[in-house]
Amino acid sequence: MSIQKVPCHVDMSNTSEFLYAHVDLNGVQIGPGDQVLVHDPIVEINFGEVLSYERTATVSKAGILSRLWVYLTARLEVTMLYEVSFSTTRFSKAKKYPRLSPKQETAATIFREGVKV
Repeated sequence: MSIQKVPCHVDMSNTSEFLYAHVDLNGVQIGPGDQVLVHDPIVEINFGEVLSYERTATVSKAGILSRLWVYLTARLEVTMLYEVSFSTTRFSKAKKYPRLSPKQETAATIFREGVKV
């Protein structure tokens, strides 16, 4: 694992149109498993503000085994998102979750005795 300090540019926005924080490292490519630590970051931004500032970042490059492990496990974690739905209907029949059967409305039965003559 190699460690290097590089200058970076940080852009942050908290407006009604955008909410983001981007870090641009100068001259460093980041891959799976790499870690980036921005020194002395601004962590709070008020609503309506857009900030842009320069900082120093420490980049820790991952080794080959660590990079391979992150690459493989990330592929498995993404597949967990395939079953996400905000509707009440499931389109996939792969997993059968316990569901309550819908209640059927029953009409009240009224028995009347006829008058015998």
